[in-house]
Amino acid sequence: MVASLINALAILGGAFLGLLLKKIIKKEICDSVLKAIGIVVLLFGIAGVLKTMLQVNPETGAITTSYELILIVTLAVGMMIGELLKIDQHIEQLGDKIEAKMGKGSFSIGFVSATLVFCVGAMAIIGSVNAALGDPNTLYLKSAIDMVTSLVLASTLGFGVLFAAIPVLLYQGSLTIAAIYLGNFMSAEFVAVFSMVGYAMVACIGFNFLAKERIKIANMLPALILVVLYFVVFK
Repeated sequence: MVASLINALAILGGAFLGLLLKKIIKKEICDSVLKAIGIVVLLFGIAGVLKTMLQVNPETGAITTSYELILIVTLAVGMMIGELLKIDQHIEQLGDKIEAKMGKGSFSIGFVSATLVFCVGAMAIIGSVNAALGDPNTLYLKSAIDMVTSLVLASTLGFGVLFAAIPVLLYQGSLTIAAIYLGNFMSAEFVAVFSMVGYAMVACIGFNFLAKERIKIANMLPALILVVLYFVVFK
């Protein structure tokens, strides 16, 4: 839990610096930086998906794919569940209330985007599990990376990035606690598939930074729960 707390504090520190920079940087520059971030995040997400999905035969060099059916089903069904539950709409309504009280804007976009970027990926899972085993170094490294990322995101997406520190602390802390009692459940295959689905959602974040038509990424969140259920039932 200590390593996760440090990670959350690093995000807060980076986001505060980003908000300070936002006041002195012109909007045109922020928009350009946001597009550059979008390209990097999009490529990062695609690379994460392909890392798990593609395998190269060391003898023949042939490329094969795995887990594509899981990816399609979890994302499609997850999005359907999210649309039925109107998760994105509820988050936006919560964001609107917070914006109204604090007199600031862009809460929901910054919050959701930053939360997914910080929480999704092998480093968050593996780092939390390693911390449970007495090695917090992976989460310390992630903290440094997240601090820089939160600085950039907050300077472009606004104060919603600050609140992403809360789900990061809860998510990684829960994984650490779970790893202590359910370490055998978090197999290498589970980490790979969970990360693959998460990376697909990260790629969608990058797409949203670049395109006018926004994908409702929050509605895709049930896909991660479906991955967990798949391994509980079938593995």
